[in-house]
Amino acid sequence: ADAEFSCFADLALTSPTEYYKEGEGSLIQAVFDERAFDRSNDQIVQDCIDQLNKLFPSSRKLKCTWSSVVKLGQSLYREKPGQDKLRPRQATPVENFFLAGSYTYQDYLDSMEGATRSGLMVADEIVARADGPNGLKAKAEAA
Repeated sequence: ADAEFSCFADLALTSPTEYYKEGEGSLIQAVFDERAFDRSNDQIVQDCIDQLNKLFPSSRKLKCTWSSVVKLGQSLYREKPGQDKLRPRQATPVENFFLAGSYTYQDYLDSMEGATRSGLMVADEIVARADGPNGLKAKAEAA
């Protein structure tokens, strides 16, 4: 399934301490890009509900009790098809020099999640190199 929003979260599940209230259901946060700006707030909310219902059919029985739309023009970038190949890899041609950040090649959009994933990929690469035949372990054992 596909949706127009780039990411969403049920804040009652992801941050229950701040957002879960017994008997009050879910609090959905969805991020649309600037293509939604020309639509009314009511239309954006309806589009979000329609897309959530398509992705999660069990949500069709739920009712939206309130909504809020915030439009921030430069808060999110939209990646165009084919752009991933331009993102740099974490390992570089320079020995023991790595790149980590949301802009690097990883499975997420340019986001905090992408930056975290990139950092984990760098850590995996460092460990793999340390464990390899020319890595720190091999050099320590040879000494």
